[in-house]
Formats: sequence, structure tokens, C-alpha cells
Amino acid sequence: MYEKIVDILCAIKEDQPELRQSLSPATELNNDIGLDSLQMIQFMLKVEDQLNVVIDYDHFDYEHLQTIDTFITFLKSCQPQEQALYEDVQK
Repeated sequence: MYEKIVDILCAIKEDQPELRQSLSPATELNNDIGLDSLQMIQFMLKVEDQLNVVIDYDHFDYEHLQTIDTFITFLKSCQPQEQALYEDVQK
């Protein structure tokens, strides 16, 4: 799961090729990576899609984004997707 999150972050911050080497489970998602609001939305959507989870935004809090490891712990508590997102669009 960690590697997938790193891949997603690097894809979003493609203008920073050195980012991958600086990431660790203790990397702070907000302070160290510097995602703007649009990038944060892209990140969350890609996480849901690529990790096949549904993020429960009723229980989601800013504290879950403290570090990559904290975010992974939160994701493990989320429900898996029962079907692909936007499946009706593909028909």
C-alpha cells in the first residue's frame, strides 16, 4: 500500500522528480509534500480508485493526513469498493 501511495504522490507532483527519494512512512502529507487543494482532491480520488477503497468522509479528519503511515492506518479501516467507481459511465 505504501508503494502505491508513493506512486500516486509522485504522479501528482510530477514537476518534482526528486520527491520519491525524500518520501518515507513518516513523511507529513501536508507539510512535507505541499499538495494544494486541487492536488489533494486528485490524491484522494486516485487513492480510492487505485487502492480499491471507499474513504468514509464522515470519519475522515485532517489528522489522518499527518503522515503517510497515519493515512495508511486510516485507509485500512475503510471499506473496500464493491464495484468500480463510475461503472455506469463505462457502459
